[in-house]
Amino acid sequence: MPESRTRQKLHEAFAKRKAHFHRKRKYADEFDQADMLDVAAKLRACQETEVLACCSDCGNHWWVVSRCRLRVCPLCSYETSKKRAAFMLLITKDMQYPKLLTLTMPLWTGVPQLGIMYLRKCFGRLRRSKVFNKVVGGCYQIEIKIKPKGYHIHLHAIIDAPYLPRQSIYTKWCQIIGQDQLQVDIRAATEEKQKIYACKYAAKAADFDREEGTIVAWYLATKGARLFSTFGKWYNVKAETLDPAFDPPEKKPPCPFCGAVGATFLARDGPFLYGFDLWRTLEPYFKGEEDESRRLDGICDVLDGKLSIEELVPPQPANEQETQSCVSEIQ
Repeated sequence: MPESRTRQKLHEAFAKRKAHFHRKRKYADEFDQADMLDVAAKLRACQETEVLACCSDCGNHWWVVSRCRLRVCPLCSYETSKKRAAFMLLITKDMQYPKLLTLTMPLWTGVPQLGIMYLRKCFGRLRRSKVFNKVVGGCYQIEIKIKPKGYHIHLHAIIDAPYLPRQSIYTKWCQIIGQDQLQVDIRAATEEKQKIYACKYAAKAADFDREEGTIVAWYLATKGARLFSTFGKWYNVKAETLDPAFDPPEKKPPCPFCGAVGATFLARDGPFLYGFDLWRTLEPYFKGEEDESRRLDGICDVLDGKLSIEELVPPQPANEQETQSCVSEIQ
């Protein structure tokens, strides 16, 4: 795809998510104040900069949009939640009696990572109990919300079971947790709309900023914690196993010039791949006169108030002839 077309699509996507970019910058400021400069730098660079990619086979280089892939990034977490919801939907299509199960626990006042581990352990005990013996398997997502006096940690699971009496689950869950008055919700997801709702709800992007100024605390609370897992029939299942038509993402995308797979790398990683001494010799061959990263001017200019959305993304041309003219002018 020509760079102008790629950039145009990027700008159109940005216009729809401008508010999320501002939230991302706000979070970066909060991480700066917490002296977590590395996290702040990754957030600021995410989708506001491009990094130089290279091919070790043909030696060509090109630019790719930088992504931080942090849980606290409003942009990356949203993309992750969409992919996870699609994966969950594939699992439900393989289920006979899909259901959405929500389990809660009392407000956790200790170390949040221990609270997450405790909830997973309790859910494991529930899965091994008699009330769960007809559950074939499924997947679950743990959600954590920061409250003034602790952490509200709960679990959403997509399960396959012909019949699951709520009262039996409620009684057993209260027994495992050791407290009464816990919230337990079970609802069917047999219809397509119900499946879509259940998967989107269970996989929704992290709700980490309901309370002002809690983003750093949420990041530390979930750092290194496993929040999503599959179990039973679908333990460690891959999407391409559930649907042969599913195209798994390449760990390393092929080179757009020569098509080589597994030969691409980011220029900034060159010293670690080749060693610092050898990279000094190879760097001009791979990079030419380019830097390792560059600013996405259009997007940054809008965020900085130097450019309007209308100037960044012009109105769509009225007909195809005008469209072709517009593309030609941009190129």
